[in-house]
Amino acid sequence: MKFLHISDTHLGYSQYGLSERKRDFLDVFHEAVDRAIDEKVDFVIHSGDFFHTSRPSNETFLDGIEIVKRLFNANIPIFTISGNHDRGSQVRDVSPLAILQSLGLKLVDTDFIEYEGIFIGGLKYLSKAGLKQTGGIRVILERYLEKITDSNAFKILMLHQEFQPYFPDSPLYMQQEIPEGFDYIGIGHYHIRQEPKFLNSATVVYPGSTEFTAYNENEDKVEKGFYIVEVKDRNISCEFVTFKRRRPFISVDFEEENIDEIILNIKEKVEHLLDKKQKKPVVILKGNLRNLEVKDIISLLNKYGLNEEKVLHYRFNLSKETEDITGISLGNEEEDIVFPALKELIGDENLFHIVEDVIKNLQTFENIDEVKKYLKENPDIFTV
Repeated sequence: MKFLHISDTHLGYSQYGLSERKRDFLDVFHEAVDRAIDEKVDFVIHSGDFFHTSRPSNETFLDGIEIVKRLFNANIPIFTISGNHDRGSQVRDVSPLAILQSLGLKLVDTDFIEYEGIFIGGLKYLSKAGLKQTGGIRVILERYLEKITDSNAFKILMLHQEFQPYFPDSPLYMQQEIPEGFDYIGIGHYHIRQEPKFLNSATVVYPGSTEFTAYNENEDKVEKGFYIVEVKDRNISCEFVTFKRRRPFISVDFEEENIDEIILNIKEKVEHLLDKKQKKPVVILKGNLRNLEVKDIISLLNKYGLNEEKVLHYRFNLSKETEDITGISLGNEEEDIVFPALKELIGDENLFHIVEDVIKNLQTFENIDEVKKYLKENPDIFTV
């Protein structure tokens, strides 16, 4: 048996408001499909956030249809679950992935299905409020195992959830939540891929996101790709395949004292990428400003010829250094203050977790226009 495991493709995500970034997410998805077809895999599993939103545009739906049809025409089924981005409203709506089921996609949000003697299933993303209402992940997964008639069959579980230590604020610990009985556990939601690990005789795999999303601080430091998984006599081997069509990201630690040296270094890296016929990169500058403003840095970049002809986009993660009366730099600890205060203000723990989930989702957007669009498309997100 051979299958491809991919996750967090976020199809339709126009990062930075750029149509080029939207195309980037589609390009790498197609690259994974190419590999699935070339490798003649038996099936594909996708562990959540197929789409970037529960209300994809018509164009994005057509892109999703094309992905599924290519696999269908190659006789390769795709199994997936809904992530936090594409699960739909818990109250009035269903996941947009349900629409693709008639084209061959198999949505396994709440159960297991048998495919050629293999049991494949999963659980859609559950918020803290959802976890409380359902009794937790372990209870659900134990029910799954009870329903599987052949205990010796190979069992693949997909999850899209916040587990420790990848999400430090989460109350979920994998060792406690996942019962013994599964063979392969594919997990989405965490965008930094991890080396396969073992839990209760199961192989646990995080492929990470297919493109840079900036949801995790160190995401730009890891390769993006997917896993090709082979199973022989229940022995599992996982090969991580990096994307060739992915847009390059150049991340730079910024210091005012060495600004000319830093920009020359950026120029060298950009020109090297362009010489190799790669896509124009996105450049991220991280650090603090004391005397300069962002406009000053932009002027210097243009002076060195690093304009839009060579760089798709600049992302300035630069903060202006602020000092209190003791001279100590102020930290960014708003969440530690805001969420406890919000919890006390709301009073109802269930409602607080719903509001917290919405706020954290909104924090992933790059600008106010994206937030407005999301709120317009999801008017019932606060419905309890």
